[in-house]
Amino acid sequence: MKEFLMQFSNQWQEAVAPLRKRWLQLAPREQLPLLILAGFVFVLMLIYGIWWPSHKAAESARIAHENNRQLVTWMQANAVRARAAPSASGESVLGAVNSVAGSTGLTLSRIEPEGDSAVRVWVERADFNTIASWLGQLGQSGIVASEIQVEKQSAGGVSGRFTLSR
Repeated sequence: MKEFLMQFSNQWQEAVAPLRKRWLQLAPREQLPLLILAGFVFVLMLIYGIWWPSHKAAESARIAHENNRQLVTWMQANAVRARAAPSASGESVLGAVNSVAGSTGLTLSRIEPEGDSAVRVWVERADFNTIASWLGQLGQSGIVASEIQVEKQSAGGVSGRFTLSR
């Protein structure tokens, strides 16, 4: 390591020697503006090379932290609702599908139970957004769609067949 430093020092002195010689040949009135210019360039390098990037990174990190803090607050506020499910109250899949359909205003055309934990549901000429809301609420209750068939109707709305299970 010591040898490397000595070699680097020698190479540095050899590279700077012509510049140092030229500097010493300048009159003091020529050296002063160059010193001021060098100081100005050094300050610019500090500002735009070190301070500005670190300032931008700190600001970006602060914004990300605030967004994450808000997300955690929202998650904590909704944790109880996310954990609540009709299955905890012992409600069957059929009962949950009917009650959620009633709460969203969706009219079910036909329902066929398939065992204890699944049902087939038919919906005719319903609003797509209402169906999406119904499926979303069922998903929050732990009921998922294993099969979905949706068709756009010429009279407006959509019709579909869903196989739902817990």
